[in-house]
Amino acid sequence: MPPVRPLRFLLVLLTAPLLAAPAGPRVCLSMTGLGPVRAGMTVDEVLPLLDWSLRPRKRPAEDCWYLRYEGPAAFRLMIIANRVVRIELAGPTTLTTFAGAGIGTREDELRRLYGERLDVQPHKYVEGGHTITLRSGAGTEGLRFETANGAVTALQAGPWEHLNYVEGCS
Repeated sequence: MPPVRPLRFLLVLLTAPLLAAPAGPRVCLSMTGLGPVRAGMTVDEVLPLLDWSLRPRKRPAEDCWYLRYEGPAAFRLMIIANRVVRIELAGPTTLTTFAGAGIGTREDELRRLYGERLDVQPHKYVEGGHTITLRSGAGTEGLRFETANGAVTALQAGPWEHLNYVEGCS
């Protein structure tokens, strides 16, 4: 066995704790928010929480609009009257709920994760798709999964009132 060079040995000793250290906190979608972002926050409260450098600086004139966060953990915030009213996941994103449901999760897995609490209805626009909702115990917030071909294609979270805006800001 060749001798271990002191510099190489020192490098291994110094980097081993970094490799073994757990990753940062996992950001998950809940019925009331996503990480530090919560339904009910104003746009001015949300902006300092994340790097929004790619977002347009001009705010839309409409009362209902979307603030989009791009990248692997993509999401968008529905804004009404300058407040976050819904958090949405759609398209490619690494984000999931605390239970692990996300884009691509199969309907049978949703049933396994959430059980009898799910309300399954036909999707308004997708033939054979479903809108699957999970309401909080208090009935004030929830999660809404949209499916096509048996898999989740979109996911929304927030106050119950705003989860039922099927067309979003349209």
